[in-house]
Amino acid sequence: MSRVARDFELGSRQGLVWTEPKRFPWIVVLLPALVGLPMLWLGMSSAVEGRRSHGAWYHGLPLLIVGAAVVAAAGYFLFLALTRRQAQVWVGRYQHGIVREVAGHVPEAYSWDEIDGIRRSSTTVTNGIISVTTHELRVRPREGTEMTVTDAYQGAARFIDELDKAFTRVRLPQDRDRLKAGERVDFFGAHLDPDGLGYLDHRLGWREVDRITMKHGWLEIHRHGDGKPWARLPVEMIQNVSVFLALAARMRQEASGKRPRPDDPA
Repeated sequence: MSRVARDFELGSRQGLVWTEPKRFPWIVVLLPALVGLPMLWLGMSSAVEGRRSHGAWYHGLPLLIVGAAVVAAAGYFLFLALTRRQAQVWVGRYQHGIVREVAGHVPEAYSWDEIDGIRRSSTTVTNGIISVTTHELRVRPREGTEMTVTDAYQGAARFIDELDKAFTRVRLPQDRDRLKAGERVDFFGAHLDPDGLGYLDHRLGWREVDRITMKHGWLEIHRHGDGKPWARLPVEMIQNVSVFLALAARMRQEASGKRPRPDDPA
């Protein structure tokens, strides 16, 4: 991974997450095999002995059926172990990009400029006593396979936050310049342009936008004077959501005649 990062001039590594593939419970293969094979052998022996002494082989049929079924179950579990075993994966965040390595394969490396966009989501589930929040990040290169980082990776939550910030620092100035040039900037499920924002065929001018909030996995766009959100979209539908929020805040301030704060990233 480090060698590939050097070859692609991605700079020093800033973060790393990896999966820990679960060990297959081989007992579910060995136990049926240890039980089924002797039963199968006894059934065959009983059938042979019955054929020789009584002229009827079917006395061993029950043992043959049960033994064959248990051995077949052991074979099925062995098939699952060989075909569904997950390889270990590492994903590294570098100064100028990202590298993913799957065990046994050549690492994939992409600079920030080679990434089309990222989408992140978090879901909180509670049972009334405890709550658990799951995290997911999807990184889509312009060319190549989409990368997904979930809680299956060690330290995923922090890694996702830091990668989002690093990518936003690069993409935000680019999309800001596109807006200044009069272009429309698409964020998959929504879009921004110099005159307003929208999704699908719906559109809202900047002077009409009251506020934009993001909570509990939903992006809410509020219009002045409305009690309910003008639009409520799942966060995972918005690509580069941090860039979207920063640019929308900037455009809304400019439309209202307010000067952006000096620390405004946009």
